[in-house]
Amino acid sequence: MVTRPAIAVVMGALCALAACSSLTGPETSRFTREVPWYGHGIWLKADTHIHTRFSDGAHGVDEVVAKAQEFGCDVVAITDHTDGNLRAATPEYFDAIDAARKAHPEMVILAGVEWNFPPWNGEEHATVMVSPAAERRLTEFKQRFDDLGRASHDAALAGDGLRWLADNGTVSGIRPVVIHEHPSRADARSMENVANFKALRQISDLVIGFAGAPGHQGARPIGSYGYREHAIDRWDPVAARVGDAWDTLLGEGLDIWAADAPSDFHTESPAGLHDFWPGEFSETWLYAPTRDAAGVLQAFRAGSFFGDHGRIVRKVEFVITAGGLSRPAMAGEAILVPPQTTIRAEIRVEVPASAWPIGPNRLDRVEIIAIDAAGARVAASGKLEAPDTAFSSSLTVPVGGLALRARGFRDVGDGTRLAFYTNPVRVKTSPE
Repeated sequence: MVTRPAIAVVMGALCALAACSSLTGPETSRFTREVPWYGHGIWLKADTHIHTRFSDGAHGVDEVVAKAQEFGCDVVAITDHTDGNLRAATPEYFDAIDAARKAHPEMVILAGVEWNFPPWNGEEHATVMVSPAAERRLTEFKQRFDDLGRASHDAALAGDGLRWLADNGTVSGIRPVVIHEHPSRADARSMENVANFKALRQISDLVIGFAGAPGHQGARPIGSYGYREHAIDRWDPVAARVGDAWDTLLGEGLDIWAADAPSDFHTESPAGLHDFWPGEFSETWLYAPTRDAAGVLQAFRAGSFFGDHGRIVRKVEFVITAGGLSRPAMAGEAILVPPQTTIRAEIRVEVPASAWPIGPNRLDRVEIIAIDAAGARVAASGKLEAPDTAFSSSLTVPVGGLALRARGFRDVGDGTRLAFYTNPVRVKTSPE
């Protein structure tokens, strides 16, 4: 990935000699899915779930984009609701976004929508992002496929909408991105998302995964999760609870991404109890091939991104090293190794000196989560000793392979934690 100073510290009982000798396996390890821009990509800070006065937000497009830039965003997506009585995906909507692009040419600004996807009559939402060349086609998408207020709620309409997006939202090979937002907010159990997501994914892989960290981070309860499920360390249980929906789907062989932390910004509250501005608290960092809309959509589809709260980390790299590979495998990639191969999983991270709220920052704990036929578990954990360092652990790949993802925490001092999450690397032991 990005060239960085050599990382000297490796935590845990693993010594350098043992690490090297453990990686001398057969020369049969190879990539089965690669991120083509490994080593020459760029980091872009993104917020892809933002509302304005075109639906139920309190501010204009120009103001939220300016604030996002103030808080360091390189990328924003305006994603107002597709409710029939609101003004998202109207000509005026796209005109306002075009004006923001002219005022902020250094930013990547996408025009998307938040879709009430069938058959839940507005209780389940997904953000939809397309290439700027296709964005005005979202007017028809809204009219034909939004489920809010329909006389009947037919699950087949979701499939029709996804197929329509594939046909009408793909430009020059750049396909749309669909992300299930605040996945457990309306669920009695977060595991309900397993069946729901599989049903969508069987129709189309445009649906790349979940927003693992819901927006409304200033709300009470966090994320506005006021039904049965509640945020864990500010993240949705699908991601934060080891063995929950994300791990279950990964264990079934579905490569999906949930290391996404959008703001879901509507309005700031004078009491500080509603939303943070885009980029103020929630961050999604993309490792993208180019600084444009195509690069952003490619990075989301590839899974080359991580999410964090409180601006606690930068340039998080979760990589897997195995004998015979030409380079480490990064988040979003998949490799094939012989069963019982010893691999090394490593978390490389930069920890800024100051974070949110402004003041001394640190990272207290990092963890590597392994998912295989036996289930999901925290396979390794430790504490970083320096601001810019690494944590690594050796793991033996079982028959059937496994998926690995990483996370880390900063204790806030009131019994809660700020967290970052990476997307997984898949390690296969058979081509199928």
